[in-house]
Amino acid sequence: MAKKKEEGDISLGSDAWNVADGYTKVKILRLLIQLDRYDTMAQFGTEEVDEDYHFNPNQLNKRRVEAMQRFISTLRQLLGNVYFALRKEDFKGIDSDRERVKQLQEYLPNLYEIKRDEVSKEDLFEINEDLFQTMLAILQEIKEKINVPLNKAGLIFRPTEEIDLDKIMSEIIEGG
Repeated sequence: MAKKKEEGDISLGSDAWNVADGYTKVKILRLLIQLDRYDTMAQFGTEEVDEDYHFNPNQLNKRRVEAMQRFISTLRQLLGNVYFALRKEDFKGIDSDRERVKQLQEYLPNLYEIKRDEVSKEDLFEINEDLFQTMLAILQEIKEKINVPLNKAGLIFRPTEEIDLDKIMSEIIEGG
């Protein structure tokens, strides 16, 4: 029989502590949004068209490489954060994706080199575009594929719940 609440008692509640809503927003949805940002920045060096003129080509190249590094790091975090919740039939595909991302990370030092222009006495930050574009295409493919197992596990859309994307986005912006 439940104890009658008396004045001054603190109710700790009887439900199990559940952080699923916060976890999915912070550890999954936030990372998915960041992946889109890093994808765009890896391609262009900036997120917005009118930002380009603020940076010289060296700065844009550095920003592209940093975005690629963050893309890989964030994708690894996301895959690690969702692994426990995925359906058994999706483990093989996710394991393969995790391995591909890990291998890509090993190629990061080969993405660029810094050369000295002896005439202008400037350092030139040059990207190996062939390798860069190959790596970016692989990351984009993995990023696109991950949504299916996440959704099957109920981590994106709940099967029976109506979705208010505006509400979700405003909660993310407000930190919550």
